[in-house]
Amino acid sequence: MRSIRLRRRPGQGVVPPPVRLGDDADGHDDSAASDLTLPRDLLPADQRARADRPALARRLRAMAHPRFYAAQVGEPSLADDLDGAIAHFLDSGLRDGARISGLFNPPVYRERARRRGLELADDEDPFLHFLSVGWDERVVPTVLFDEAFYLGRHPDLANGPEWGFAQYVRAGCYAPGRSPTPFGPNYGGVPAPDARERQDPPLVTGLLHRAADYDLTCTSWLEEGVTAGIAKLAKLGSDRMRDLVARAAAIEPLIAATPRERWVSWPPHTHPMMLPTARAEDVRRGLGLVRADTVVVVPGGSAAGPGLSAAVAGLRDRGPGGTTLVVTTDGPARPDLGVEATGVDLSVPWTGFTEHRRLLGLLDLVRGVRPRRLVVSGSELGWRLLSSYGTTLQHEMSLAAVLGGGDPDAASFEDFQGCFDRLDWVVTESDALRDDLAARYLLPAAARARVLGPSDVAAGCLKALVDREEERDG
Repeated sequence: MRSIRLRRRPGQGVVPPPVRLGDDADGHDDSAASDLTLPRDLLPADQRARADRPALARRLRAMAHPRFYAAQVGEPSLADDLDGAIAHFLDSGLRDGARISGLFNPPVYRERARRRGLELADDEDPFLHFLSVGWDERVVPTVLFDEAFYLGRHPDLANGPEWGFAQYVRAGCYAPGRSPTPFGPNYGGVPAPDARERQDPPLVTGLLHRAADYDLTCTSWLEEGVTAGIAKLAKLGSDRMRDLVARAAAIEPLIAATPRERWVSWPPHTHPMMLPTARAEDVRRGLGLVRADTVVVVPGGSAAGPGLSAAVAGLRDRGPGGTTLVVTTDGPARPDLGVEATGVDLSVPWTGFTEHRRLLGLLDLVRGVRPRRLVVSGSELGWRLLSSYGTTLQHEMSLAAVLGGGDPDAASFEDFQGCFDRLDWVVTESDALRDDLAARYLLPAAARARVLGPSDVAAGCLKALVDREEERDG
C-alpha cells in the first residue's frame, strides 16, 4: 500500500521532510512556536522547566483545530485563525476546560495514562500532561485513532522518524479516505484544498455534527459512535461469541475462515448522483420559483463588471418582465446587477462536496428551474459546467458567457476556447478585449458576430442575437 508519510501536495515539486515534533533539541526553527509559553502551574511538576521549550509549543500547534475550538467557546472569528485560537486557549480556554484538539479526549487520556502507570495530579491539566509526558510515552489520547490498525495499513510508518499518531496528526488526518480505525475514515467528504494550512481536517465535521446534543469539551457525536463500534467489535471476541462460532463451524467449516478485516457494518452504497441531486432539489424548492428566464452564475464576493452589467441590462431592456436567478458558487455576497433578481448561495449547501459533486449539484439546480438561458461570469464551477455539459445543455437552453479581463492564458480563457462553439453569445468586459479575442483566435465573421463588447450591447447587437436564438428554438 502506498505510503502517506511523504505525500506530495498539488503545485509543489520536491516534498520537504516531515517536521519533527518530538525532540526538545531538534534544532527546528519555528518562530510562531517559540513565542508560546505554556502555563507552568498546570504542567506536571517535573516538566515545568520545559514550559517555554519550542517542542511543546510545536506539539500544541500541530494538535490544534481552530474550527472545533471556536464552536466550543462561541467565537466564530477564531475558526480560521490558528494563532488566535491558540492564544485564546492559553489565555482562558484551557482553564475553562475547552478542547483545542479534536484528537484529544481528557477521559480517554486519563484512563490510558493510568494503564501505563502515569498518574495525573489534581492540579495538572490532562492536555498539557499529554504534550509533555504522554507524547513521549506514546499514549494515544483518543478513540479516533487505532495505532495498531493504522500501522497495519501503513507498515512503512513503523520505521519512520515519528510514531504513528504523530504522523496522523501531521499529515494522515488530511489525506482523503485514510482509515485510522476499523470503522472507516470516521468522516464523510474530502478535505478542502487548504485544509492542512488551516488545520481543519475532515474529522472536524464529524466532531461538530449534532454539536448541540453533546458537551464538546469531553465528547462528540463522532467519538460516541466510534466508542459504540469498539464495544460491538469487542463482543465478537467474547467467550459466548467464540462458542457460537465454534458450533456453527462444526456444521459449516467455512464459517471459521474469517476475512482479513472484520467490519462491524458495511456502509450503505450511495450512488454519486443521489446526494447532490437531493441537495439541489432542496435548494430549488426553497427558491419559490417554478421557472427562471435567465440564470446568472457568478463566484460571489465581488461587484459586477462592465460586461456583466451591460449583458444584464441588455436582457432587461429586451424583456422587462423576465425572472433572473443569480447563483453564487464561492461566496454568499452576490453582485448588484441593477435588476430585480432572486439569489441563491451554493457555497453553504455544497460544503464538504467534492468538485465533481458540486458540479453535478449545479447541473441539477440549473435544469430544475428550466431557464431560457444560462450566463456564466467568472465562476470556475460555472465554466466547468459549460465545458463538461455544454454539448447537452445547448439543446435545452441558450448558453452564454461574460469574459473578464486578465491574463489571456488563465483558466477562463482556456474554457472560452474549448466551449465557444456551444455559446450563443459572449460579452467581454471591454471593447479592447473583444478585438483581442477576435485577433488571437482568428475568428471568422460569423463567430466574430457572437463576441460583443459593452458598446455592441448598447447598440442593440445583443437584442438581435437573442431574437435570433429564440426564432431558432421556436
